[in-house]
Amino acid sequence: METKYSIKDLEHLSGIKAHTIRIWEQRYDIIQPQRTDTNIRYYLDDDLKRLLNISILVKNGIRISKVGQMSEKEMYEKVLELSSYKGDYTSQINSLKVAMLDYDQDLFEKVVNTAIFQMGAEDAFKHIIGNFILEVGLLWQTEAINVAHEHFISNLIRQKLFTAIDQIMVSAKASDAYILYLPDEELHELSLLYLYYYLRKNGKRVIYLGQSVPFQYLPSVLKTTGARNFVSVLTTRPFDDEKELYFKEIDRLFDREDCWFHFTGYKTKDVDYSSEIDPTRFRYYQNIEVLKNTILR
Repeated sequence: METKYSIKDLEHLSGIKAHTIRIWEQRYDIIQPQRTDTNIRYYLDDDLKRLLNISILVKNGIRISKVGQMSEKEMYEKVLELSSYKGDYTSQINSLKVAMLDYDQDLFEKVVNTAIFQMGAEDAFKHIIGNFILEVGLLWQTEAINVAHEHFISNLIRQKLFTAIDQIMVSAKASDAYILYLPDEELHELSLLYLYYYLRKNGKRVIYLGQSVPFQYLPSVLKTTGARNFVSVLTTRPFDDEKELYFKEIDRLFDREDCWFHFTGYKTKDVDYSSEIDPTRFRYYQNIEVLKNTILR
């Protein structure tokens, strides 16, 4: 089933103001909205992909009047040509959105490899991959992309991150060890891998447990490793009606241990502290960038 987008959705996803989109529709016939039985405008996947490509071209100095005359093939070839970094991260991020929506691995590889070559891996991950991961999370939560889109792009990014992580050497004596894990049945790993890369890059020792770790096993990790900082990204788990119990159980398991839990992700929104939970043990962050910067400071 195709996703239906409102003009506000297109504005958010492409970075082009709704007012501008309407003007372009009227003057240059760049996309044509569908209408519901009650005459409400909506757009489809092809409209979004076309608008993302148009935003890349316009941001690179091509006039909209000229873009409006391009065929789909001409537009795609021009986007590929402009996929290198030229001072505007938005163009690269929008190119990755197009690659995701089209399941286009070649476009993904060209954008990311070019960015790494021109900027270095650290800046490419920080400014392009990191921001794109945040966008993918938002798109997933608002159902603007489907499971296939998310899995396709996640696997490609995961490969890049693991390759970069494998090339980093960290001293076995490094202090400030962090245990990175996802809750039981949580599979959305990108943000955690992104954090893994940056912690290692900055000399931190990381014990990476990855996806779907039941909390009952965490005390044994502390006991064996001595690492006292646990970091997790809560995207789909625990369920809303299980969050308070999840935090209570962790608090109970660790009792008087000196350790801390750092949480971010969609499920940390509107977290209420329970009187039965030690508030100093749990720390919540607006997004993965805030968490990363806090740790690295």
